[in-house]
Amino acid sequence: MNNINSRRAALSLLAMVIDQGVMITSAKKENIESYRLCNAKEKRAAVRLSMDCLRNYQPSQMLLKSYLTKMPPQPLLRIIIIGVIELCVNKAAAHGVVNDSVKLAHELKRGPSFSGLVNAVLRKISRDGINVWSGIRPQSLPIWIGRPLKQQHGKIIQKKIEAVHSKIPPIDLTFKAGGEKNEEKLPNGSLRVWKGAIAKYPGYEEGQWWVQDAAASIPVKLLGNLRGKSVLDLCAAPGGKTMQLLDAGANVTALDISRNRMKILKENLERVNLDANLVTTDIFSYKVGEEYDIVLLDAPCSATGTIRRHPDLPFLKGQEELDILVTLQKKMLGRAREFVKPGGHILYCTCSLLYDEGEYQIEDFLLNNSDIYPVKIDYVSVGLSKECESLNKSIRTRPDFWSEYGGMDGFFISHLRKKDLLANKN
Repeated sequence: MNNINSRRAALSLLAMVIDQGVMITSAKKENIESYRLCNAKEKRAAVRLSMDCLRNYQPSQMLLKSYLTKMPPQPLLRIIIIGVIELCVNKAAAHGVVNDSVKLAHELKRGPSFSGLVNAVLRKISRDGINVWSGIRPQSLPIWIGRPLKQQHGKIIQKKIEAVHSKIPPIDLTFKAGGEKNEEKLPNGSLRVWKGAIAKYPGYEEGQWWVQDAAASIPVKLLGNLRGKSVLDLCAAPGGKTMQLLDAGANVTALDISRNRMKILKENLERVNLDANLVTTDIFSYKVGEEYDIVLLDAPCSATGTIRRHPDLPFLKGQEELDILVTLQKKMLGRAREFVKPGGHILYCTCSLLYDEGEYQIEDFLLNNSDIYPVKIDYVSVGLSKECESLNKSIRTRPDFWSEYGGMDGFFISHLRKKDLLANKN
């Protein structure tokens, strides 16, 4: 692997996020020349490096205040930040980091005049910067996330969450029934892995498991025996919960508005040898002649609970988008109610840290729908503690939970039920 190739590509990915407002996971990265010219290993390294930089962008700038009297132009600053992260976080060899950083500076317009600065700063940091780095606080969340988070949980919890966000997260696997490995599992039954190419992990080709954060696997586990139950999985792609439902024996209709995401869901189902009724449309256009035993709504949200895996997210979203999402979620919950039969269940969840997209959404829904009531969730059965209990019998996980295992995504789950008025009369 040629490290300068991955460093050059990481520089382009940083610019794409910060200047163009495009998420790394959703970007058409092959359109970026520096990325396209990398081999597979260099591409993975470039993505990892750019993510590490985004997790630690503020701390890098804090460190550099001790070494720079004036910040250089942004393209040069990003070269230095990449160097800082490689030296202080990834503990890369100083010689290669400094040399490649100087070469990258020479490739930029006006870059040669700053190459001496790049060289001097990174050499100094390689000597004493690591010790300084250890005393710098983790990256703060933007106000639109940090302020409500502090109001919800207090400053101490907010800082704990920010500390988790600065760490490289593990990857969790959900296994099909009977396909579990005799390895140490998380309390909810997921298997956690820390490194390596996922597609090379045993059982991938055989379709024995799929990637799914432990927190995201919890909602379906709360539904009990699903065999023969009819389930409408709304906003289903890429299909982690769809696969859980099918593996448990449910008859699933999976709906999503995105053709590209539904294509991924279809491919995922084929790999694990499961089959669902796939419908590509939006929730408000979907016409159905039947009501379902269960409606699962994993609603579009700010995804603030996944920042540890998507550190570019705080650079791209804001309060205006959150307000739009909260309004959409309210409408979707109302629509989900229409699909569930009397006596049936609604499972509402979001991968958000914010009460506006969880607790307050459910509180408003219950106030306006007298035929819906919350079901108490058995948090112990999915490996959670009493600390996860929230308003109206819901569950809220946080990134600082399961710290002894490496944390988890922030997730909100509410299990609701529609009254069977006819049964009550009888």
